Amino acid sequence: MTASLRTPWLEARRAAWRRRAQQPGELLYVALGDSAAQGVGTSDLDASYVGLLAARLQRNTGRSVRIVNLSRYGARVRNVNAEQLPLLADLRPDLVTLGVGANDMRRFDRDEFGAAFEALLGALPSHAIVSDIPCFYSGARELDAVIASRLIANLVRAQGQALAPLHRVTEVRRGWGSVPDFSWDQFHPSARGYRVWESAFAGAVTRRASRLPPVNPSHDPTG
Repeated sequence: MTASLRTPWLEARRAAWRRRAQQPGELLYVALGDSAAQGVGTSDLDASYVGLLAARLQRNTGRSVRIVNLSRYGARVRNVNAEQLPLLADLRPDLVTLGVGANDMRRFDRDEFGAAFEALLGALPSHAIVSDIPCFYSGARELDAVIASRLIANLVRAQGQALAPLHRVTEVRRGWGSVPDFSWDQFHPSARGYRVWESAFAGAVTRRASRLPPVNPSHDPTG
C-alpha cells in the first residue's frame, strides 16, 4: 500500500468501522490493536478476524453483537496505552480482544516492550483475550517475535487473562502453502489468513461466550 493510497483507504476503513459501531447489539465487543484488527488485507469487515470473532460470539450466545473497533494502523503497544485505552475506559464491553506487537518488532527492546505490555494488560478487563505475535517465518524479526510471544504468554498468565496463541497457529503454516494466507503486500493477512488468525482466538471466545448470561427467550431485541 503506497503512501498516496494509504491515507484515503485507511480513512475509509476507519469510517466503515465507525458506521459498524453505530449498529445496535445486545453484547458489546471492543477490539484493540493494530492494522490487523482493522482488517487491512481484506475489503470486507466481516472477513477480518474481528468480524469473524463477532460472528462467533453471536452464534455461541444467540445474541446480537455491537462492535467498537478502537484499533489503528501502525499501532504499537505504547500507542494502545496512550490512545486506545482512554476510549475503552468509557465502555463496558462483554468481550475485549487485543492484538498488538508486530509493529514493535521493527525495533525490539525486551525490557521496554515488557514494561509497556504489562501496563497495558493491567488496564484491561480480566476477561480480555490477548494474542501474542504472529510468526514472521524467518529472520531477526522472527527471533524477536519468539521472545516477545513468550514474554506476552507469561504476562497474560500472571494477569489471569486468556491467551490467543497466534504465533503457534501461524508458525505451523510455515512454507509455500501459507502464501494465500497473505494479501498482495505479503504482510497483512488475506481473507483466508484472517480465518487462521480467528482460530487463535476461537477457543477463548467460545469460553467467554459460555460465561455470558443466556439469552432471555421472552426478550425481543427488535422491540
